[in-house]
Amino acid sequence: MNKRSLKPTLPVFIILSSFLVSCSLVSTEAAPTASKKAVPTVAPADTPTATSAPTLTPVPTSTPNAEATIAAQSTQATDGVFAELGELLSDTDVPYKDGHLAWQQTEPISIEMTGPSSDDTLVKVDENLTAGDFIFKSDVTWEATGWMYCGAVFRSEPDLVKGKQYQFYFLRLSGLPVWYIDFYEDGEFKNTISKERSSREIDMANGAVNQFLVIAEGEKFTVYFNGVRQGRYFDNSKQQNEGAFGFFAWQESGKGSCRYENSWIWSLDS
Repeated sequence: MNKRSLKPTLPVFIILSSFLVSCSLVSTEAAPTASKKAVPTVAPADTPTATSAPTLTPVPTSTPNAEATIAAQSTQATDGVFAELGELLSDTDVPYKDGHLAWQQTEPISIEMTGPSSDDTLVKVDENLTAGDFIFKSDVTWEATGWMYCGAVFRSEPDLVKGKQYQFYFLRLSGLPVWYIDFYEDGEFKNTISKERSSREIDMANGAVNQFLVIAEGEKFTVYFNGVRQGRYFDNSKQQNEGAFGFFAWQESGKGSCRYENSWIWSLDS
């Protein structure tokens, strides 16, 4: 009997070789490595942005308006004078409501005298002011050791000493209070408008305050003392229809003074 030979035949060898190669491939193939998980990136926390301090807008301060201030003061002055006129003339035919404030005194005017007085006792109230029809008011304090008078000039030519003008004045004459309106030219008396008039409304005491108010309407003049009407007088010759204003005083002897305060002129000119 033939014995089995140990050398494999060719097909067997091929199969065996394939098997061995397969085993070798299986055994030598690297095992798959575990994939690394991506480590999550932690975003840094937001850093708070510093907030700038709020800018404070200064409260605007009002800028004084000079024109507005003057206008307000003018309105206040006009209202005050208009109220005075209403108290005194509301029941008269004087057309004061159609007028306007032409001048108002801001500082007292005091005329000091040592008699006999001279022409330097005339004081113009405003170089630029003239009027024809008007209401002229002042509070007058008189002081005297002798005979004296206080008064006003109106409708005067520019030169108060020599110009044509009306003069209104009041005085203590032998213990009797007297007033009148005269017309002067070149410093000389020409004629009287009212003649001499006495009034018990005038306070004759030394240091007394007397308020006068003169209204001029054309040739017509009306006079008040201390709020009491004294009468109405006419100058039909119409010697001077328009002009300047002033204060004046006269001292016969000794010393004296006339102090004018709270004065104003209300124009009635259209």
